[in-house]
Amino acid sequence: MTKKPVVRGVIFDCDGVLVDTERLSNRILAEQITRAGHPMTTEESIRRYKGGRIRTLPPLIEAEFNLKLPDDWLDQFFARQFAALEAETQAIPGVSDVVDQLIAKGTGFCVASQASVAKMRITLGRSGLWDRVEGRIFSADMVERPKPFPDLFLHAADTMGWPARQVTVIEDSTTGVRAAVAAGMRVIGFCRDTNPDELRAAGASDLAQDMAGVSVLLGLL
Repeated sequence: MTKKPVVRGVIFDCDGVLVDTERLSNRILAEQITRAGHPMTTEESIRRYKGGRIRTLPPLIEAEFNLKLPDDWLDQFFARQFAALEAETQAIPGVSDVVDQLIAKGTGFCVASQASVAKMRITLGRSGLWDRVEGRIFSADMVERPKPFPDLFLHAADTMGWPARQVTVIEDSTTGVRAAVAAGMRVIGFCRDTNPDELRAAGASDLAQDMAGVSVLLGLL
């Protein structure tokens, strides 16, 4: 019989795993790029930028599409994004049940996201999850290098007191999966809105289509 790995802690990505915000944010991003002079759809934005860090995008967008973005382009984006997040954010179905199961089992958990704490305060607050994760929030702003580098996951695990080999990460982007693999952690690829083959190729050891599947893979059911 195969011995089940010891799980000391679970690290959730935020956007696309805890809160259903990837399409919303990429809708705004696509509109901002279109306004700047390169027509883009929400689907193309998701394909290109899902799992990335918005603050790093302007020079990449300018170089790739031969554009000159306004100096306040990022400010415009964040203002529109935050307004939409405050109005539209919803929790991923079933995620509250997974958090409750982790609490009942005594398994630690936290959140590690490319997003700022300010953004997560909005999305997790609007979706009713903030009170459950407050005090265990980690942002790429806290480390030198964002995902796909392992820094954020290693920082989160070290702060929580978990050996990397005993951490399971729930990620929905190839960028996040690569970061977790580089950190030496087990990764469950959450493929609700992501091609499962891409997550598997990036290094996800298991795949879950929904939160019920996550519960099974975490041994909570």
